[in-house]
Amino acid sequence: MKTLGYVLSDFPVLSETFVGTEIRAMEALGYQVKPFAFNIHQDGGQPIDKPLIDKAVALSSINNLSALTVWLRNPLRSVKALSFILRQNGLPKKSLIRSAGQLARIALAHDCDHLHAHFALHTAATAIAASKLSGCHVSFVGHGYDVYARPTDLALKLESSNFSVCVCEDMCDRFLELAPNHSVHLVECGIDLKRYPFHPRQRHNGRLLFVGRLTEKKGLTDLLQAIALLPDDERPMLDLVGDGEQKSLLVALANQLGIAEQVHFLGGRTSEWIIDNASHYLALCTPFCEARDGDRDTGPVVVKEAMALGLPVICSNFMGCKEMITEGTGVLVPPKDPQSLAVAIVKTYSLSIQQRMSQLEKARSRVARLYNARSSAQKLATAIESSQQIQGVTL
Repeated sequence: MKTLGYVLSDFPVLSETFVGTEIRAMEALGYQVKPFAFNIHQDGGQPIDKPLIDKAVALSSINNLSALTVWLRNPLRSVKALSFILRQNGLPKKSLIRSAGQLARIALAHDCDHLHAHFALHTAATAIAASKLSGCHVSFVGHGYDVYARPTDLALKLESSNFSVCVCEDMCDRFLELAPNHSVHLVECGIDLKRYPFHPRQRHNGRLLFVGRLTEKKGLTDLLQAIALLPDDERPMLDLVGDGEQKSLLVALANQLGIAEQVHFLGGRTSEWIIDNASHYLALCTPFCEARDGDRDTGPVVVKEAMALGLPVICSNFMGCKEMITEGTGVLVPPKDPQSLAVAIVKTYSLSIQQRMSQLEKARSRVARLYNARSSAQKLATAIESSQQIQGVTL
């Protein structure tokens, strides 16, 4: 492997901790990794992402003339790239020709063997076209809205890449439905266990914690309704970490349900805050569900982080969550079911110290075994190496 280029839309993004974690894990395996992004945010992301920001290259750093010259270098490669661009419908042809030329120029300058795009939207389309222009291999990973809410040209992208990555088993099934002969790899988003030390606490502060974007697919209206179903003297406080388009709706709903005093909006917090504070809480409560447009969380990292840190998890039996949480490691409830969610909250509150500690230890063990960043990186590395060997190239 010469250089592994990560193709990203915005980098870094505070809520997309999985990108930086994966890049660092791939570097630890010996890969030279370069983030290539449409937009680079110098003050964005997590503090730990700062060294990666310094290495990132913006597509806009390549002017139109330089992008065009890539198209003139190799007519055969250009024909292949143009064929893909003409077949896809998700992006304007001229725009994709330009961005593919920019990315190909960057990939060639950094001696890339492989381009790996996060999200199956414009990043994947640009990476595929650029790989055909530059002669390197290409893959992409699906996450949620890009697969279920806005699956633009998804079958074509699958067929046109060397392989794809899905973050849960249901997504793998979806990919294989669209492209039965395509190479699909299950690579769950892992966490760096060294950053998430196990600090279980016998005593908790009696408060529920939610961490994530305040959007429909998080099931937060169900969570507020569940809290309202509990008797006044048994309602736990709820701290919501994050921001999003549903905040005003949730504020109004909390007032309507008469639980405004129990619901606290803390805004965005860094991963360091989560690491320092999470294990003090009664539980992480994440009742994910399918949004009206089909959007959904598929392999939420925050659930794995909570399990690693020593925080009980109450989660919906949905998508990747049902793979993460097993009997004795947390509580699963049906999505969009406030009554079951209220029962789960009471059940978690009623755990004895011994039961709580046993659950936390089993959860940590499961994350360490199945969802650590190094093992996930090794799965991705195996997929990359296999695709190279299939094409007759030995790394």
